[in-house]
Amino acid sequence: MPTYEATVKIRFRARHSVCTPDGSMEDPHEHDWHVTAAFRAGRLSKDGFVVDFLDVDNALCEIAATLRRADLNEVVPNDGSGASAERVAEHIARSVQRRLGRDVYCVRVREAPGCTAAFYPSGSAP
Repeated sequence: MPTYEATVKIRFRARHSVCTPDGSMEDPHEHDWHVTAAFRAGRLSKDGFVVDFLDVDNALCEIAATLRRADLNEVVPNDGSGASAERVAEHIARSVQRRLGRDVYCVRVREAPGCTAAFYPSGSAP
């Protein structure tokens, strides 16, 4: 079955730290976080879209405003082991879904070149 996909990207700068394998927390440090939210559909809306790019961009910008320059360990739910890229992706995906009232296929977060994590809310990873 054919599938359409639409993505919207944003970025923001924020700091975090995560638990190292020896159990200690690394020093807080900043990244330029690059976020991609992807939406999929088997057919297009009557207007010919998977999703309205402006609606997604507005939602992502609102979410990024709460994260920009923040300590993500204080904003992103975590179990005390820090705001990993995986947790940041999950937090953004769930926030996008709440704001838009529709499912997001995937949120991918890049914290540094070559270091990317993704969250698939429906569990439908490729």
